[in-house]
Amino acid sequence: MSASADPIRYATADEVLLALDPDTDPTTVPDHTRERAIKRAASATEKWINRTGRAFHPVRVGAADEPRSWEVHDVQDAMSWHPVSVTVDNARPLPLDPAEGDAIEIRSGRNQWDDVTDEEGDAWVIDYRRRRLRVFERRLAITPRDDPNTSFVRLTYRYGPLGDEVQINADNVVESTPPDVSEAVAAKAASMMALSDNTALDIPDNGQLASRASRSEALKSAYEETAAEYSGFSPL
Repeated sequence: MSASADPIRYATADEVLLALDPDTDPTTVPDHTRERAIKRAASATEKWINRTGRAFHPVRVGAADEPRSWEVHDVQDAMSWHPVSVTVDNARPLPLDPAEGDAIEIRSGRNQWDDVTDEEGDAWVIDYRRRRLRVFERRLAITPRDDPNTSFVRLTYRYGPLGDEVQINADNVVESTPPDVSEAVAAKAASMMALSDNTALDIPDNGQLASRASRSEALKSAYEETAAEYSGFSPL
């Protein structure tokens, strides 16, 4: 795992620059243009995860030190009541590990929560493939006007490459990302550069950059085709 402060990316700067203009040698591009490509790749990676729900590195739900940002479930959303079963919001949740900052808490009162992270198998279980959380124990001290069915469990966890090895290089590029996803993210990043950055790209216009709008649309279309395959939803 990289210790770099750079955000995670599913495409390299070279891949973005080549998607923008296949006839340009990325090694000849000025540093400030390469930096823009890196920023666009990071933004495109985030857009990919939000668009498809498919992450290829561990992505955290909620800040570990800020419970108000955690995922919360109500009994009203439950598939069954005995035990209470709900579906977590993100596909491919990783096994909860307190050492990684993961946590699950059950509400025991209006503003009280019991940490049961180390009680897997007793207080709760997760079917990680189906992303189904089952809570066996509800520690509610019901008080007046306290609805025992509201916000009965909250958790912070990681989701992404369940069962897959993750390879992240020193530049924070996920090298284990599938090739078609890398190409799609590079296309998305290049489309953003084509639309708004061409005036300062310092890339010779050899015909590839003749129309920023048309080039951007073609790249976005390539991105959407792959994103639709991974998300199961076709672009409108």
